[in-house]
Amino acid sequence: MIMISLIGEQTIPNLLPLRYQPPAVAVLVYSDLTKKAAERLRKLLPPGCQAVDCPVSPYDIEAIRQTLVGLVRERGWQVPELLFNLTGGTKAMALGAYLAAAEQRASFLYLQSEGKQTRLYRYAFDAQGTPQVIDDSLLPGLLTIDDYLRAFVDSYICRDPTDKQKKWDPFEQAVYEALHPAVDEIIADVWLMGALEVDFVVRCVNQVAIIEAKTGPGLKKGIDQLNTAGEQRYLGTYTQKILVSDQQWNHTRSNLRQLAEARRIEVIEVPSFSAQGQLSAEDTARLTQKVCACLGKR
Repeated sequence: MIMISLIGEQTIPNLLPLRYQPPAVAVLVYSDLTKKAAERLRKLLPPGCQAVDCPVSPYDIEAIRQTLVGLVRERGWQVPELLFNLTGGTKAMALGAYLAAAEQRASFLYLQSEGKQTRLYRYAFDAQGTPQVIDDSLLPGLLTIDDYLRAFVDSYICRDPTDKQKKWDPFEQAVYEALHPAVDEIIADVWLMGALEVDFVVRCVNQVAIIEAKTGPGLKKGIDQLNTAGEQRYLGTYTQKILVSDQQWNHTRSNLRQLAEARRIEVIEVPSFSAQGQLSAEDTARLTQKVCACLGKR
């Protein structure tokens, strides 16, 4: 199979189909704006998958169509081998690729990630040239946190939780110990590109969140760190953002709550830690339930 993928700033919609149905050839269709994203994706291709670069204009629909049709003809690829992934790239790239697929009656797919699940739709053209859904699959877990981070940033480092030499912040340790058995994967003390630190990255199936655990006066800093980490230059807007606070957010913190809501940050309050120095059973349950809900896990 030859999978033709449109590369945008968000590479996970390209990576998941490549992992779910590993092709023999992955055509990476990118513009000047997304060349670096294509380079990161190339490093994550399944073993034995050959990468073929296909630079295009990001907004010239007809030029995109001509480039893709020309590449298929130049390589001598047969229509039954082709599968276009129309999920990424600019809207113009998606339109150009759709026209190329329609011209050749080639199958195409679209990855839907709303609702905190990843569902893959595959289409084929009927005899009249009308696209029909031929498969609708809910995807299993196909990536690790390492895959996810390397899809967005060139480098990162994280804490080894077994390292006894580095002392943990007590609140962070309590949050880690509460979440570790509840999620599919968690890493702590993560530095992105050596410049930006987040307390935790967690994953359930294919959904990923970043978490800041803050005590006392550190709430505004936590909001700012999450907002920065969720920018396009780091982990992108589809990464869930969660702030865990050991304070009860009453009316005196209404401005912070509004700021968190405006930046799409889920706030989870666990005030038992500030009162007792440990998480109560009720707060532990609240923390794990809300984090799992953010990641689509019941």
